Amino acid sequence: MRRSSSLLSRIQEAVGLAPRRGVQPNPGVWVLIQTDWSGRLTSDEMQQMAGICPPRSIRRNEVIYRKGDQADSLFILLEGYVKISLTTPKGERVLGVLGPDDMFGESFLTLTRQRQSDAACLSSTALICPISRPQFLEVAQKIPTVMQAFATVLAERICSLEQELRLTTQPAEVRLAGVLLTLAERFGGKDSSGWVELNLELKQEELGSLASTTRVNTTQTLSTWRELGLLEGTRGRYRIHVLKLRERIEELMERG
Repeated sequence: MRRSSSLLSRIQEAVGLAPRRGVQPNPGVWVLIQTDWSGRLTSDEMQQMAGICPPRSIRRNEVIYRKGDQADSLFILLEGYVKISLTTPKGERVLGVLGPDDMFGESFLTLTRQRQSDAACLSSTALICPISRPQFLEVAQKIPTVMQAFATVLAERICSLEQELRLTTQPAEVRLAGVLLTLAERFGGKDSSGWVELNLELKQEELGSLASTTRVNTTQTLSTWRELGLLEGTRGRYRIHVLKLRERIEELMERG
């Protein structure tokens, strides 16, 4: 067990998750997206993991955890969608929409003792794989290739954060477009005409929250895009002309 604990500590240190002595950890919302997790493992390795960490099914709006709950595990989302959010005095703030192969949940990996957000099922059904610290250590011992894949996912996430940080300095319209384009790429259904259908049933205030802008600004921007022929639909069901929207954002960024 000491050997596995040492491995966990090295992973924490390698990705900057282990705090220095005398320094309190800064708890935050912990997610890893677009990991291609199932593609990194063989079917045999996936079955071995399922034997150690049995997946469980959840239904729409079912709460996985709430802020303040004990943070004793992380989760791998195998099927469906999950919404990560935070309740504030001004209402719900959506922090992320997750899909298959995404990982989430402040856990022993970040040394966070309590959940810092809420997580709930966004699709009609979803399949999640909870992994506790003892299970994580058992996986480390019995399936070392899984730990190699996990370390690679963490390293790739660090690189992608630089691009996300650059986006936060852009105008609200650019940020909102970035949110919609990312959701369309990950969860949308494409057709031959260049349009992508996105049916996540996210409210305008939730889209605005993801882009760190107001509901009013979001409503006005979506209205402008409809007039320009970049967007159709409303109430969480949209058709997005991805190419035209990208072209508009490139123009805005060049001006800025």
